[in-house]
Amino acid sequence: MSRCQMLLRATILFILCSWSFVAMADAPSPDSQITLVNNRLFLLDDVKSSLNPQQAFTAFKHNEFTQNSQNKVSFGFTQNTIWAVLPVENSADVPLPSVIKIDNAWLDNIDLYFFAADELINRVSIGDNVPLTERLRKERMPSVAHEFPNGTSHVLFRFNSQDPMTIPIYLGSEMAMASTFAKNAYFYGALYGGLLILLIYNLALYFYLRELRYLLYPIYLLAFTAFNFTYTGHGFWLVWSGSVTMQQWLMPGLMFCYLFSAVMFTLGFLNTRTFLPVLHGYRHRIYVSLIVIAGLIFLSGNRSFIIMIQLVMLTILSVWMLMIGCLAYKNKDPLAKFFIPAVIMGAGGATISSFATWGIIPYSHWAFRGIEVGMLLEMSLLSISLGFNFKLTQEARISAESNALHDPLTNLYNRRAFSQLVHPSWELGKRNNNPMSIMLMDLDWFKRINDQFGHAVGDKVLEGVAKEIKSRIRDSDIPLRWGGEEFLIFLPNTNSVQAKQLAEDLRAKIENIKIDNIGNVTMSIGVVSATPDQIDLEQLVNLADEALYSAKEQGRNTVIVMTYSKPTANERSCL
Repeated sequence: MSRCQMLLRATILFILCSWSFVAMADAPSPDSQITLVNNRLFLLDDVKSSLNPQQAFTAFKHNEFTQNSQNKVSFGFTQNTIWAVLPVENSADVPLPSVIKIDNAWLDNIDLYFFAADELINRVSIGDNVPLTERLRKERMPSVAHEFPNGTSHVLFRFNSQDPMTIPIYLGSEMAMASTFAKNAYFYGALYGGLLILLIYNLALYFYLRELRYLLYPIYLLAFTAFNFTYTGHGFWLVWSGSVTMQQWLMPGLMFCYLFSAVMFTLGFLNTRTFLPVLHGYRHRIYVSLIVIAGLIFLSGNRSFIIMIQLVMLTILSVWMLMIGCLAYKNKDPLAKFFIPAVIMGAGGATISSFATWGIIPYSHWAFRGIEVGMLLEMSLLSISLGFNFKLTQEARISAESNALHDPLTNLYNRRAFSQLVHPSWELGKRNNNPMSIMLMDLDWFKRINDQFGHAVGDKVLEGVAKEIKSRIRDSDIPLRWGGEEFLIFLPNTNSVQAKQLAEDLRAKIENIKIDNIGNVTMSIGVVSATPDQIDLEQLVNLADEALYSAKEQGRNTVIVMTYSKPTANERSCL
């Protein structure tokens, strides 16, 4: 457990340090800032998507565009073409080099038209329909560099996409863009580094424990990471930069994998077999239903419809996971107390991102990235909970092993523990040839006590005898309940004289036990002593049993010590 605890602590420390590193970055200078310019835009919703760039710019000149005074960024799902115009004023005598960045990696068509003195001087296409390998600026987020001449220039944007129409437009210098790129690198380095450590940690737990929930969690984590890697543009930027089809279809495909893995993880993480058996019985139907729904919506071929349905499913899933967690908590599932706040964090972040995408709440960089922050917190808490579950499992295993070696009535070791506990002392005694003794004890007429007074009274007698034994022996001695009313004590470094003295003391003490007016309780005891070089342990136990038998024959309530004598050479030859 210590290695797992160290790895978990390292995970948390890594995440906290990474976030602190980002948060403690130097305050940006004016030259290193980029500006969200959506409040400076003029917008036109082209319902029929019938305008060409020149017609759209003419409409702008005729004041048919509406100023975006509310700083609107998100337009939800729309099949319309969104036109936007950004006026750029350069009062200097020299051209103003600037970079325009659209901070969204999933838009299909982004066309920019640059007008100076009302004349079109440049056109650039940077949407998902253009392979990243064919763009002038091969960056994760679509961007364009342009030098604005003296006076007023206009940038005309045309946006069209089957994905949610979120168009955060940033303007800044090349230095400012580089600074923002570095900060994003820190953020995603912390995010993916933390997720990778959590993945490795829980895979290690799975291979150690072979428990399904420790495999379902890495699958859930990996599904989210793959989905996030796609919709943030990292996949298109680093892996499939030449494939437009992969960029546009992997996101809905991986989003479904994330949804499906979340359902599987919920049913596996929470012990539904024990605490929610009805739901556990329906799990296969739930999986099949999800696959059927996915098949039907993907058969439509309409990516906008697919993503819209998936966002609705994501919202429903968050509520469902929270409800299942609450039911499990109500039914005393110990992991539910971690699961509920984790889901609240993840679902809260996803909801904020979804609302920002739909335009329900005002856009901000952190609102748009809320799902990533929320999921990192969720994954970290879930990983801690699995570590907690590992601790509970280990404690249960240790308890089970301990219970397997103990007699529950007397709390003495049982016969199964004899070999495991006595053999090490016996082997150690061989080195020094120390004397070892065994006392085998049997309660006299114990069946009569059970028959006359009942088994409850008989159990009290056994408990009383065990208590007396434990009070009289040394810490190094090993007491066991050998059978029904038989007890055995292994006495290391004890000769026959010492063993006999202890046996007599125990016999006298037990004879004075008073329980429910049943009269005196007596015990017959057989004692045998030897050194390990003379005899093996099994033979010593057999001799103690013979001594006990002799004590029974001689009237009970007595101690018989059997002295072991090593056979002579002649006796061995006769054998």
